[in-house]
Parts: sequence; C-alpha cells; structure tokens
Amino acid sequence: MYPVADHPQSPYLAKQHHGSRSFKNPAGSAHLKDGRHSAAMLSLMAELAVSGNRPFSYPENHVLSRRSALDSLRDGYLEDAISWLGQACFFMKVGNVSVLTDPFLSLRASPLPFSGPKRLVPAPLQIGDLPTLDVMVISHNHYDHLDKKTLSNWHNKTTPVITTIGTGDVIRRLGYNQVIELDWYQSVEVKGAVFTCLPAYHFSGRSLTDSNRALWGSFHIQCKDRSVFFAGDTGYGSEFTRIGEIMGPVDLALVPIGAYAPRDIMAKVHASPEEGVAIGRDVGAGMLIPMHWGTIRLTNEPMMEPKHRFEAAIQQQSGANKTPGQVFSIGETRRFSELGSHRLTID
Repeated sequence: MYPVADHPQSPYLAKQHHGSRSFKNPAGSAHLKDGRHSAAMLSLMAELAVSGNRPFSYPENHVLSRRSALDSLRDGYLEDAISWLGQACFFMKVGNVSVLTDPFLSLRASPLPFSGPKRLVPAPLQIGDLPTLDVMVISHNHYDHLDKKTLSNWHNKTTPVITTIGTGDVIRRLGYNQVIELDWYQSVEVKGAVFTCLPAYHFSGRSLTDSNRALWGSFHIQCKDRSVFFAGDTGYGSEFTRIGEIMGPVDLALVPIGAYAPRDIMAKVHASPEEGVAIGRDVGAGMLIPMHWGTIRLTNEPMMEPKHRFEAAIQQQSGANKTPGQVFSIGETRRFSELGSHRLTID
C-alpha cells in the first residue's frame, strides 16, 4: 500500500475535526446559516419531491453530443488536458497522470433506481470511454459524488482510489483493492503525483443512520510542474485562505457553483457562484472551472442560473487579484495550454 504522510504545516494534527462518533466542519463559516434541519428544509424537500426531476430548457452547447465528446476527448489528450463529465466529475491528465474525480455518470444520484434526483441532461461520456485511468479521487460519499454503478463499470479494480476517512468501505465492497483513505492535510504519492486531502465545509451520509460518520474534503493534486485544486462539495469559509497559504498557488481550481438556494438553508454547505470565485482566489488559482451545476436538481435555483452568476462574478472582480474562469460544456475537453493561464503553459 502507498505510504501516507501528514503535511508538516498541517493545522489539524490535533484532529479537532474528529468528534466521538462523527466529523465536524472547520471553523470559519460561523456567519453562514445552516437551515437543513428547519421547517424551511421540509418545504424545499416537498417542492423537490413534486418538481425536482422536471426537465429544464438548456442551450444546445450546454451538453456535447456523444460523437463530439468522443472527438474532443481523443484530440485533447495529445497533451495534458481536462474534461468535464457533469456535476463534480472531471477526467484530467496532470503531468502525464490521468485522474478521475467524483465519478457520477448514472441516471440517478440515489440509493433507489426508481426515485431520487435524476440526471436531467445526457451523459455523453461514460467511464469506459476514458483512454486511460491511473487514479480516482472521491471527495465524500454522497450519491452524486460516489456512484456505485459508475465505479462498478470500470474494468480495472486495481486502480488506486484516493478518498477520505470512512469512505473507503463502500468502494472496497465493489472490488477495489487499493483504496487510500486520507485525513485533512495528509498526502500520498501515487504514480509520481502527490495527492493531498484538504478541508471543506460540507457533510456526509448515504443513509439516515450514518450522518457525518465519514469525512469530506477537497484535494490538491501535484505532478511535475502542474497543480490542480479540486474543491469537492463545499460551502465557503476562511479555511480556503489558509489552504492557499499552505498549498498555493495552483494552476487550476475546480470550484462548485450550484445547489445554493435557498441561502437560508444551503449557505453553510454549498457555495454560491460568487463564493466559488472567491474560493479560487483564496487558493491562488490561475484559472477557475465551475462544477456541481447544470446536471441534477438538488435545490431550487434555476438550473442555468449558476453559469450566468459565475460569469458575472468573474467579470465583476476588482483589484490586482482577478482570476479568470472558463465554463465547460458537459463532455468537453480542453488542453491545459488552451485555458489562458500562463501557469498552464509549462512544457
């Protein structure tokens, strides 16, 4: 098994985020409201039960056709590149190591095949279409991030899977035999790349009885001269500034921008588009790519609203620390050298 090491600057060696039976979020978001256990949450759940899976109108370029996605995939990976497969699922080649994040390519993000949040756009690419796959990274155990069907469809169960403490059992039961569970600020080197688990503001659970029993996190990926910050699923807080101080700057940050409304319910655990941009700035990103939007309906903001607010937030930045961003179509591949950041053009 690959050796795991604590980061020498880790602020969490005392494990203050470990409770007696569950994990806790980092400090730094006390000003944000968590209404997930309120009457308003019951109202939102009722609304989503009635209309959560209704189709929505989206522009043609929001999702590539399967043929276009396969062509984009083939052409892009002549060099380091990244593909958005929907939600928080990315396939990327970083310094010649190929990585898949939060694999969710199924019809539903649910334990039930006939109920629960439904994929409202096609999935132009499936896991079997990937040209190669060296490592998987899974940020936490929610169904739209850890999808058993997608994982079962990958033929090579010796592929290393890097995830958070307590998340590995689900993956091992699918036959994977190289599952590495990390705590915050722990690192592991796999195939020449260093993967570091970092804090996030979220929660975990796959049933009514396992709330927060497994850890959640973000990840830093470093291989040769390239670095990527994958925020996973998170709200906003001051911890990202510390991540930037310890781990930054990074070439590319993949930041969540959806599932944020109503804010009096979701602010603590899901970043708004404007907060997604702030996360990228805090970690010192050279380029931002938004994720966790436009795929399934988990909350009640209009499905295309996150994109428009993200683009507006990118344009409205002021001061010296402006960070560019690019919105991908689902199924689209772009080479790092084409993303427009000088940090991404290193040979």
